[in-house]
Amino acid sequence: MSVDLENYAFSFQHAIIKLEDTQFTGVSNVTFSQNIERGVVYGTLAKPLKRARGQVQLGEGTLTFSDLKEGMQFFASLGDEPSAALFTVDVTLANSNGDTESFELQSCTLSGFSGNFESGSDALGLELPFNFMHMKINGRDFVR
Repeated sequence: MSVDLENYAFSFQHAIIKLEDTQFTGVSNVTFSQNIERGVVYGTLAKPLKRARGQVQLGEGTLTFSDLKEGMQFFASLGDEPSAALFTVDVTLANSNGDTESFELQSCTLSGFSGNFESGSDALGLELPFNFMHMKINGRDFVR
């Protein structure tokens, strides 16, 4: 008997970029990660006593716009200093049962600009690297 994974597998549903009162939805891919740098506490012995709570590092990610025009509109809406404008990225994953998983990346700023333009109908994606300060996973803070 084979297991039907279709009802369990999650897939990218959508991403919404919120910038002030405007939302952008032409995103085909989002990558992100945020790490915690930890150290250890030592006493007089060679082995560590405890693990330090650590410090959350600046999160990093990439937004890929499937619609070049919307990507350029988003960039233009960032104002005179695009790398300093703050925005939020909401990512939702869903399965066929209607279950969802959500990720909210807060206090985002652009950290670069990257294009990959080729001939063809599907070749005009726009990649925007960004960093973020805080992440919520299903409404819960990643780090408090």
